[in-house]
Amino acid sequence: MLSSSVRLSICVFALVSVCAAQKCSPELSSNASLCNLEQKARAGDADSEYRMGVAYDQGSEIHRDCATAARWYQRAADRAHPGAQNNLGVLYEKGCGVAQSDAESVKWYMQSASNGFATAQNNLGYAYEIGRGAKQNDEEAVRWYREAAEQNYAPALAHLAAHYMSGRGVEKNEAESARLERLAAEQHFPYSELVVGQMYLAGWHVEKNPQTAAQWFRRAAEDGNVAAENMMGELNEQGVGVPKDPAEAERWYKKAADAGLAAAQQNLARLHESLAASR
Repeated sequence: MLSSSVRLSICVFALVSVCAAQKCSPELSSNASLCNLEQKARAGDADSEYRMGVAYDQGSEIHRDCATAARWYQRAADRAHPGAQNNLGVLYEKGCGVAQSDAESVKWYMQSASNGFATAQNNLGYAYEIGRGAKQNDEEAVRWYREAAEQNYAPALAHLAAHYMSGRGVEKNEAESARLERLAAEQHFPYSELVVGQMYLAGWHVEKNPQTAAQWFRRAAEDGNVAAENMMGELNEQGVGVPKDPAEAERWYKKAADAGLAAAQQNLARLHESLAASR
């Protein structure tokens, strides 16, 4: 038989566990890590509030709930958490869990960007570029893209490269555009990997090299760029930079075609006709 002191310890432990569980929202009671996180968030820890917002925003460990995500982001944003400020801006831009508002979105991007958050700086640059929530201004777009690019943020590097290529908001400089695309590509940013592949294929600001071009196109394709998947189909069909391989070409065309790329659908149909005619 257990002694009274041991029984008392067990009872006290059970009561503490029940009380701890009761501090969580019912849907989190079976998830110890989120339950603990929510308790810290309710106590006013800004990073925990932000992480609770992410949990509801992404829906990876619990059902996705934009409204609850927005409430947690708001709490953390009010404590000047830059990640929460940016993510709250995203929710306002999408109208997810809050009333859609481009102006409110840009307001939160601006607060986050001013706190040095690269993702928000890039988002704010794009808002100025397209004139959404802010008056269209290429110079302001470039300024914010540059702020994020100086932190080596790949999407901003690619955006800034595009402005140097077009000369919008900055003096046109193709060499600088190529350099920035390469920096973004080295971080596995799919669009820039595609651009670097095109650079080597055409010999634009690099020495022409079809084999190196194929390597970059493959990287972009494996990182999910649909245009690069189609390009890999063309290279394999024609034997440019890689051995000629109709089966491999078909595989890449189909991958891009299934993603809805019209050019790949046309290439796949043409390849099938060509293969049928040769049999």
